[in-house]
Amino acid sequence: MKVKFISTFPPTKCGIAYHTEHLVNSLKKTGINPEIIRIKNSNSSNPFYFLKLAKKAAKGTSKEDVIHIQFHISLFGKLFGVLPGFFITFMLVYWKTFSKSKIVMALHDVPKKSDTEKMGKKGKILFYYYKFLYFFLRNLTNKLITHSESGRKINLDEWGINDDKVVSIPLGLPINIKKLNQNACKKKLGYSGKKIIVILGYIRGFKNYDIVLESLKKLDKNVILLFAGGVQLEKDKEAYENIIKKTKELGLGDQVKLLGFVKDEELPIILNAADLGINLHVQGGGDFMSSTMAMQLAYETPMLATAIPSFESLEKKEKCIETFKEGDVLELTKKIKGLLGNPSKIKSLKEHSKKYWNKSNWDEIGRRTKKMYLFLTK
Repeated sequence: MKVKFISTFPPTKCGIAYHTEHLVNSLKKTGINPEIIRIKNSNSSNPFYFLKLAKKAAKGTSKEDVIHIQFHISLFGKLFGVLPGFFITFMLVYWKTFSKSKIVMALHDVPKKSDTEKMGKKGKILFYYYKFLYFFLRNLTNKLITHSESGRKINLDEWGINDDKVVSIPLGLPINIKKLNQNACKKKLGYSGKKIIVILGYIRGFKNYDIVLESLKKLDKNVILLFAGGVQLEKDKEAYENIIKKTKELGLGDQVKLLGFVKDEELPIILNAADLGINLHVQGGGDFMSSTMAMQLAYETPMLATAIPSFESLEKKEKCIETFKEGDVLELTKKIKGLLGNPSKIKSLKEHSKKYWNKSNWDEIGRRTKKMYLFLTK
């Protein structure tokens, strides 16, 4: 059985690229050695660029093989520079016509149909575009993967996908965890005796950093906020500058530090030093899971996250995170105080994070993915 991945891949810096790298490495441990068909120009408006990728993936395949697409609407071009993800339709038609391989598609962001109704005219256009895309996803794939039961339910209930076509496989938690003494890590960072909150990941314009800074102003001066992540996109430079500006306005210069991009070998020091992690993703009402949160949960970092449906589902099912209402400074402040001042709550979150890791680490995900491949190709 040959497996070919269509995805971004390192050295490209994005969550899906890193996800694919982890999944490929975990599959290698099971005896599968996937080939990577890299998407290097995800914003291309040239359909022939994506058809070339489709041809490369199909070459030399048979009905015993798998083409595995890591799908996010932002990765598959823009028709006329406007409609994102459009060229996945060309690729699926090509494989249906010229390849007997089984087509597996991992959905890294599942839209929720009911949310588009809240967006007025723009939402109506978006709904019909998603409906168009889902015609191809529904009819020209053999298996769709979501990263949560919430995402699976959206596909079944709102987009009419057959029950046997959708499988839920968690995002995957890192296995090479380097556990270090927390106090020693704090000392190395220069914050001995402090409580450390970490926001991990690239600085993004859509994240509400102000709410965390305003909460920090209401907390004890013993609490330190570390931003572990730099600016990846030009459009997000303004968000970075706003963090600096807001920090100065609130007089938090001694409590806030922007670390920029953190090298892999330095990351364990920060994650082991953390008393609390905060995740600010607000990906609407659909299915979305965070690779940075997965990293922090692997280190058993107690997590607070915005109350989007997929995070609320994780909170309810796994009990390894807590959520707060987006934009609510008072609730976030209360939650932070409630965790930093309650060792038993911290202990509970850590224990549940460990349980979640045991069944969702990359070795387990590799085994589950291989099992799915074998079922499809038998």
